[in-house]
Amino acid sequence: MDKEQHFELLRESAAEVKELQDHLQKIRKQEAELQADRVTTLEKLKKARDKRFERITAAIGDKVPKAPIARELGMDRTNLYKLLDGKDDAADA
Repeated sequence: MDKEQHFELLRESAAEVKELQDHLQKIRKQEAELQADRVTTLEKLKKARDKRFERITAAIGDKVPKAPIARELGMDRTNLYKLLDGKDDAADA
């Protein structure tokens, strides 16, 4: 194999490595964007859950029975009680 053939193989290898590095960089960028979206969505979820909890406690405060509240929310009544107990414990801490 002469010098030019070696150089051609080296250029092919360099191009392959560069292409893979570029692809990995694109993946890293996508991951960063997804992570940012995940963080934003988790913040929105927390706010939505807090709003739901406020509305639950307001309904309970207005003497709406818990079973219909749970049904309206599409959750099991025991989960509603756990939600209420968990928030009460957090408020005491």
